[in-house]
Amino acid sequence: MNEEVLTASEVPTSKAKKTVKGIGLAILFLFFLILFTFTKLPQTKITSLIQGYVQRGLDPYGIYLSDHGRELSVWKGLQYRLDQPTLELADQTRIELDEIVVNPDFLALLKGLGGASIDIKQGASMIHLSGSGRGDQIHATAHLTDVDIGKFGLLSFAGGLKGSGTVSGDAQVDGLLSAPSTLNGEINLTVKRLRLDEQNLMGFQLPTMNVSDGVIHVQIEHGKLVMKNVRLGKNADDLQVALTGDVTLNRFVNASTLNLRAVLGLSDKVKQSISLLDSILGPSKQADGKYAYKLTGTLGAPFPAPDPGH
Repeated sequence: MNEEVLTASEVPTSKAKKTVKGIGLAILFLFFLILFTFTKLPQTKITSLIQGYVQRGLDPYGIYLSDHGRELSVWKGLQYRLDQPTLELADQTRIELDEIVVNPDFLALLKGLGGASIDIKQGASMIHLSGSGRGDQIHATAHLTDVDIGKFGLLSFAGGLKGSGTVSGDAQVDGLLSAPSTLNGEINLTVKRLRLDEQNLMGFQLPTMNVSDGVIHVQIEHGKLVMKNVRLGKNADDLQVALTGDVTLNRFVNASTLNLRAVLGLSDKVKQSISLLDSILGPSKQADGKYAYKLTGTLGAPFPAPDPGH
């Protein structure tokens, strides 16, 4: 009786050992297959193929990628490295980086998924991206460390602004890109030492503006970006912005619908330097001296309406 019980209890252990052994052999076979392939083919041909694949992925966004050198290594777990790459955006903004390193996710490949991690470096700024998926089903994460939003072109992308500052934090999203209502995730970012240079914006000559810090906490709930805590600046800063409400995502990003309320505060220095500012923004002025707007329409064509009595 005891012998039968002992034999039965050993069956799952035996199966587990066989499964682990099979996975190990599969990984080992895959490694040697890749090693053999990359040692037989010229590296320049392989890097050109990879570069072409990457560029095709960037083409729909009007981004052109160039570099000063490419390296492919199988000894670092199959790593593709670009030296001093440059991204040129559709508006001719150039983003010059120190390096981009790409590593495939072999665990995802064993599950029949595509996956990779990407590290982007520019001075002290670091962006780590990782993701996996099949078709348009994605699981993606991002970690930002002291990213210079001026040098990375984020201010230019946000409205043709010139300036500097850093952003750090994390973001993650899961779901189907073709069905935005399936997307869920979260964005948690902090902004520090934001400085907007003196510049002309929409006919207004703006003075230099300094913002000490900011917080961007957005929940992604079934395809909606819900503003949990989105603000820039404190009362003593030249610029203060607070957003509430939500954005309903669309497959075409510019068609995403807005349901937002924005409150804008400006220092006396800024108000005095922009003539006719109060007469233009007057209908939206609140009792506390800040300006409030209801934002509807779409991301590509927003419609602001004064909303001071909220």
